Amino acid sequence: MTSWRRLALTFLGTALAFADSPPEFTAAGVARGDQPATTVAPGTFLTIYGRNLAPPPGQCAQADPAPAYPTELCGTQVFIGDMPAGLLFVSDKQINFEIPQDSPQSGTVEIRVVYNGQPSQPVSMKAGFEPTTVSLDGPAYTGMPVWLKIGLPLEFGRVVRYPFVLGPAGFGCNQVEVRRNGRMLPLQPGSNWSRYGITINGNICGSYSPAGDAQASRLPLHLLYRFDVPGIYEVRYTPLPGPAEIAVPPAEFQARSEWTPIEVLPAESGQRSEWLRSLRDRAPSDAAELLTDTLPSLLGVPDEASFEILAGYLYHPDASVQRYALDGLYYWPDEYTLPRLQSLLLTRGPSDAVTRYLAWQAAIAANRR
Repeated sequence: MTSWRRLALTFLGTALAFADSPPEFTAAGVARGDQPATTVAPGTFLTIYGRNLAPPPGQCAQADPAPAYPTELCGTQVFIGDMPAGLLFVSDKQINFEIPQDSPQSGTVEIRVVYNGQPSQPVSMKAGFEPTTVSLDGPAYTGMPVWLKIGLPLEFGRVVRYPFVLGPAGFGCNQVEVRRNGRMLPLQPGSNWSRYGITINGNICGSYSPAGDAQASRLPLHLLYRFDVPGIYEVRYTPLPGPAEIAVPPAEFQARSEWTPIEVLPAESGQRSEWLRSLRDRAPSDAAELLTDTLPSLLGVPDEASFEILAGYLYHPDASVQRYALDGLYYWPDEYTLPRLQSLLLTRGPSDAVTRYLAWQAAIAANRR
């Protein structure tokens, strides 16, 4: 037998053996988008990566989604328990499919791939929606910024991107509750930013920050609550429904986090003063950095040093930065703020933010007469 015939027979034997092999995949090969899937949730879309899952690309037609995705395609089926999944795309190494709407929302489920009548080994995964998580975005100290990291399930479809148009301290359609020793903490008086008027353009749950995903999913918790006592606090996050979501109120509770403990440590002597000094020396000017990190971190503890830094941003060339700095003035009492802004008007001249604040104060004074 010639060498080329032996080689051809070898390839043929390998192909036949592979064709007779059952589909193979593992839990590590199940993905949601570009991330590993941790749960199997009703109505969501997943991808399986493996081998011998279906014919190679080009050997069969793909799915027509109308009126629903087929449950068998090119000899391939995917089962969630005993329920067949809708198939979007199949190939020998990849399957895209939709989890049935009536699949379990708790416990575990087994996923199997059947190709040409041969089943894969079942793969067990957690059933239901991914939980919403909250955690500190770095160590927290008394009198210092306390940033909360929000981990929303992918299927919820909303990104937390601070600051927002509405809501106390710019939280918009995001509610964060804090309790200590079982007692709810009250909101800081300065966190209600509605007194200077509200301008709404577009989605009321949307952010006006120019920053992208790098600063997403963080909220400055210290703008709503005072953390001047060290110890353990508990935090719970709830996304509030926007206009398009009011008809489906259960969504807000599907994405609500559990009460989660966080620890606030005692600040060292001079820690806040040194941090404010470094912030003043660095003097960032980028609008995205200012709106999503610098200015929110600066506010919440109304002292003279932080006011001096904030007042400078009332003259920033970006209108959103000016407006944010204007809203932040609410943490100081008017009897403190008014004479300082009158002095700024004399020394630096007007800005939109300074003019708006002084006009608002003049209107109050006129109403008292």
